[in-house]
Amino acid sequence: DTPEAVEKPLRVMIFCGSGNNGGDGFVVARLLANAGFQVTVVLVSGDPKTQDARTNFQLLSDLPVSIITMDGMEEDALEQGDMPDVLVDAMFGTGFHGIMRGNGLKAAEYINNCHEKHGKKVFALDIPSGLGGDQLKKKKIPCEIIKADYTITFHARKPVHMRRFAARYCGEILVADIGIDEEKLMTEKKAIAQNAIKRMKERMSNFLQAAGQ
Repeated sequence: DTPEAVEKPLRVMIFCGSGNNGGDGFVVARLLANAGFQVTVVLVSGDPKTQDARTNFQLLSDLPVSIITMDGMEEDALEQGDMPDVLVDAMFGTGFHGIMRGNGLKAAEYINNCHEKHGKKVFALDIPSGLGGDQLKKKKIPCEIIKADYTITFHARKPVHMRRFAARYCGEILVADIGIDEEKLMTEKKAIAQNAIKRMKERMSNFLQAAGQ
């Protein structure tokens, strides 16, 4: 009897930065590994630096997840020798400004090459790396920007997601509910605003008193 062909698990490569966007990438790595995917995490900017990112990185230690660095990636892999089926961009989030350099740029070029020349699917977390979350005007950026098939953003769309020029980078935008209580959030924002106004009035009062002396 001929043994049945064993279906190979889908290979996913997740490129993680050192901040909270990278932390989200570690969460995705954990979920996919538990679901049976073959997962490789690439540390683009070295070890995680924020507390959330460090915590989620440590949770990968008991899972079958390969962890490598950009410096450790074999040259033939960067030259499309052994491509994953799906790539996830978790390098830079909405706070990114400027241009990507070094390993970030190398990773962006690799991801876009897999996407454009080989048809591999690309997911971006929160925002494609290279875009700024508050970028509202179209401008030529002298660096690679991740071109994703899907962008998974958390809680709500960011301003840049709704700009026409960003569509070629974001692909289809999926909003993930992360359990933020809107009413509680608005109450907190109102309290912060009221406190700020109170402090401003106090400072103005102190200024007027000093000026009258």
